[in-house]
Amino acid sequence: MSTSTLTSQIRAQLMAIGLAGFASMASMRACDSVLPALASGFSATTSAAAQTISGFAIAYGVMQFFLGPLGDRLGKPRVIGWAVMACACANVGIALSDSLDAIIAGRVLAGAAGGGIVPLSLAHIGDTVTYERRQVALSRLLLATISGMVAGQWLGGVIAQAWGWQWVFAVLAVLFGAASLALFWTGRQLRGPSAGSAGQASTAKGHIPSPGLLRQMQTLVSLRWTRRVLITVALEGAIAMAGFTFVPTYMHERFGLSLAAAGGIMAFFGLGGLIYAVFAPWIIRRLGERGMALGGGVGLGLSMACLAWSPDWSWAPAACLLGGLSFYLLHNTLQANATQMHPAMRGTAVSLFASSLFCGQSLGVVAAAWIADLGSLRAVFALSAVLLPLLGAWFWQGLARRDEWQSAQAGITAHPPS
Repeated sequence: MSTSTLTSQIRAQLMAIGLAGFASMASMRACDSVLPALASGFSATTSAAAQTISGFAIAYGVMQFFLGPLGDRLGKPRVIGWAVMACACANVGIALSDSLDAIIAGRVLAGAAGGGIVPLSLAHIGDTVTYERRQVALSRLLLATISGMVAGQWLGGVIAQAWGWQWVFAVLAVLFGAASLALFWTGRQLRGPSAGSAGQASTAKGHIPSPGLLRQMQTLVSLRWTRRVLITVALEGAIAMAGFTFVPTYMHERFGLSLAAAGGIMAFFGLGGLIYAVFAPWIIRRLGERGMALGGGVGLGLSMACLAWSPDWSWAPAACLLGGLSFYLLHNTLQANATQMHPAMRGTAVSLFASSLFCGQSLGVVAAAWIADLGSLRAVFALSAVLLPLLGAWFWQGLARRDEWQSAQAGITAHPPS
């Protein structure tokens, strides 16, 4: 196969996966701006309506234990394609729902299927791109996923206000349908190696054949550096992602902004992420991994402090912009390290990373919603302002000892638990 043909195939593959990632993130964040409409439409509390977010996140996280190994066995692009098709069906069901319980059930199904898109895309990049270029490659995928997040947060509010919440999920179903067609249209170019060939390749490189799921998990969590990455990303989800989830609700309830305006403010978070994605090569060269981790934590703390103590809504766009840029400084550093936690089990390792993130987010959303029902959303932002810089500093310190820990863990991976 010629280099030009290979390049064309990779380009088509990444474009199709990027569209799937766009739809996945739009689906994940769509309920952020729709939450007040669901609460008022079904006469429910904020915490009850927030189950559309926490249910999605829990299902997304739990399914990583199955989808990661499945991607390693059947081929990651193939599993991504089926996951996208399932997401399209789930969103059709949500759009046709007539009760909050039915919507929550549909969101759980959408989260379970959505768990097979972005995490496996990250693992696929880890399989095909060298570590030296991986941060840049991941930033390209970020362009698609962050654009989807912006669309979900902002257009979700616009569509819900103009035509009703049902149309938000109808549009998502169309997006997933288009992504599904794009993925299956690429056909063979999107097929990963068979289980047999993958196993042979791993053995040829000196790796052991892939063990069972429980042994894989046991091996991964026994590694000190892996634990540092997983704990950090779980806390990032619980503190940062959960906190920003309630920004539209906070703007709507405290300052009386419309759903469209509140969602538009939160879209600045995505814009901050897009700024990171565009300038990622320059940022990576200038700051390095440790600088990105520490700067991300400090920036997130400043963003949350601004949201907590701003006298009016006009401060919020700048706070969200800083928050988005800072979040991806920290998160993309975590992602790059996640793809290298255990190369022989990369699909499982990255899925465990995603599971930690979204299980953390789901717990954070439940806690923040409970606080919101007590009328203290500002306290959520204030607490996050204190904790996030500490989290960034903790991972910054861990990065300084990563090589030492990974040298020690080389012996563990060579002799995994029996």
